Order: sequence, then C-alpha cells, then structure tokens
Amino acid sequence: MPPIRSIGILFHERLRHASTRGYRIWSLAENWRARGIRVDAVYGTSREIDADLLIPHVDLSYTPDAYWNLIQRHPNVVNRRVRDIRKRTLSAILVQPDDAWDGPVIVKTNMNCRGLMDAWLEGGARWRGLFSGGFTRRLVSLPGLDARRFGSARTLGRYHIFESRRDVPPRVWNNSSLVVERFVPERRDDGRYVLRNWTFFGSYEHTRLFVGPDPWVKGTNSEMLRVEVPPPEAIARARERIGLDYGKIDYVVHNGEPFLLDVSPAPGMTGTDMTGRMQRAARMADGLTWYERQAR
Repeated sequence: MPPIRSIGILFHERLRHASTRGYRIWSLAENWRARGIRVDAVYGTSREIDADLLIPHVDLSYTPDAYWNLIQRHPNVVNRRVRDIRKRTLSAILVQPDDAWDGPVIVKTNMNCRGLMDAWLEGGARWRGLFSGGFTRRLVSLPGLDARRFGSARTLGRYHIFESRRDVPPRVWNNSSLVVERFVPERRDDGRYVLRNWTFFGSYEHTRLFVGPDPWVKGTNSEMLRVEVPPPEAIARARERIGLDYGKIDYVVHNGEPFLLDVSPAPGMTGTDMTGRMQRAARMADGLTWYERQAR
C-alpha cells in the first residue's frame, strides 16, 4: 500500500450535530493533520468515501446494513471485520436461568455502553440531551429506576450484581435487551476491584489498570494506573478473532484466568491532562504505518 495521504472517518448521521470531543479519534486526527495527512469526517452514508484509508466510527453495537455496505465497498478499511460487538455475540460467560453456575452474576445490557449510545443513535429526539450532561442523562443513571424497568429497559443506569442467578428478577431473563453474566471480579490485596484496559491502533498499544472500591469499575469511579503489561494470550487471540485493528478491550484476570468483558471500536479518552493525552495520541498515531505495509 502506498503512503497514506488521506483518511476518512465515518460517523453515524446523528453525530453530525452532537458533541463528540471525548472520542480518542479526534486526538489521532489532529496528529495526522499535523503531519500533512488530510482527514475528513463523514456523517452518514449519502456518498462514497474518497480517502486512502477508511476508519469506521459509527459507534453502534451492531453496524446497520447501509453503513456496513459502504464500509465493505472501500478498498482499505480499519476494523473491516468488526460489525457485531453485542455481548450475546462476544461474551464467553453468559448465564442462563437453568445453568449450573451457582456463583454471583451481573446484569448488563446486550448493547455496549449500557445501551445508551445505541438507544440515542437509533432512537428519537428525546435522547438528544443524553450526552450533554442534561436531565435525561441523570435520570437514566438512577439505580432505583433500573429495578422498576428491568422488564422493558433497553438501557441501564449501571450494571447490577446478584448473589446468584436465582436472585435475578424473572423480568430480566425475559428482556432481550439485557444479559446475565458470571460475575468474575479481579481484586487487589487491599480489596479494591480492578479493570484492565488494552488500547491499540495497528502495531501500537498501551495498557492501563482502573482500580476502585466499586465492583463495577469505571473510569469515573476509580484510580487509573498506567502499566505496560502485555495482555494475556487469550485476550490477544480474542482481538484477532474479532478483527479489531483499532479500539480497546476491557478485561479482568480472575483467579489467574482472563475474561473479556467489553470491546469498543470507538474508544474515548479519560482524564483532564490534555498535554499527556496528545502525547499518547501522537504515539498511537504512528500505528498508521502498519496499514501502509499492507492493504486491508
């Protein structure tokens, strides 16, 4: 493949008028532009994408046909094989009502990111304020509201842990938008919970640990530790199986065994250190050379 001189980033049509500053791809784009590479943001599927390399960034758990067909027509694509990141597709620790598993379980949405982005992008105008810090976002984050909506909820304010599958409300099992997984936490000697994060683009990668007191570890309720520990072989194989060239994988190591929890081909960035963010993005932007060595 000749040197990449232009990149097209494909976004969902509804993101055209939304704030997307938190996406990592913008920091990468800024670095590429500083190197003289043309970077175009494309919203929706109304036209073909004229660029040396296409990066899909639709940010849905399942890519709709119109976007998928547009992606497949392009000769060089990042994450070409990544269409379905729903938990029923990727999770190896799903629990059914009659399973033999008798340990703790966690109730999640089948869609990524608690189902919030899917509900907004595929939903009506009522979701428009969801990611702007407005009332709607605060409303769906109330745990008590989740319990009353288990039978019909497409989204969750948080994930919910139960002592066993027998304690899961029946309406959860009957809701196709929710899944039940084995709860397999990783814990440190001080009792805090750990979430491992592996982020990569082409040949570049870095790892982080999020450590906090809440069993449901997120970037907003934990301490972030930057560590360069290669992911376990099983997680690396999962990345290859999924076809993820750019993105991030969340996983834990429970009793010595790694478990994949979440996958995102449209990762965000955490923290307020903008200088550090741009420095890390500059190193990740170098992963572009991996694509110049091969056509995708």
